[in-house]
Amino acid sequence: MLRSGFAGMVFGLGLAGTAWAGPLQDKAGDAETALAAGKGVEAIQLMREALSDVWKEAPLAIPTSTYVVAPADGYGIYTARDDNSFAEGEPLLIYLEPVGFDWKQQDGLYNSLLTVDFDLTSPDGKVLAGQKGFGRFDFKSHVPNTEYMANLTLNVSGAPAGDYVLVLTVNDEHGGGSAKVELPFSIK
Repeated sequence: MLRSGFAGMVFGLGLAGTAWAGPLQDKAGDAETALAAGKGVEAIQLMREALSDVWKEAPLAIPTSTYVVAPADGYGIYTARDDNSFAEGEPLLIYLEPVGFDWKQQDGLYNSLLTVDFDLTSPDGKVLAGQKGFGRFDFKSHVPNTEYMANLTLNVSGAPAGDYVLVLTVNDEHGGGSAKVELPFSIK
């Protein structure tokens, strides 16, 4: 029963049949063995190592991006807005969960550096406003965290009522990759 759970996790990563499938399956098998022997902490560490291996090969992506009612208190600790309609002058509060960025070891710690550019566009893609380096997230940790989140606040006061698209480009300053997300919204 455990094997299918771990194997499902490995295959769910989309790596079955690639060069990584063997080492990932090996770590999952070792984790199962450790777990069956009552060594839960060792099993968790082995699965974290497997996740780290995948993370290093994955491109930067933003699988979770949403407007929120208040800044998040932590990873996954947020309340999404019921709709993407904002009152005139109301700031846009955005929650992001980036994955696949690079960590750099520096002074005994792991460091990631993400910057965020934005473009405010019309629904047909015409750029109305924008800013490079709008957000900067310089994170230091004793481990290369995979539960990573960012809060952004954008003030669009003065924009007339209508429909818009907020295009965010998250840049990995250590790894060189970037990922875009588009968040439609309207101002009442």
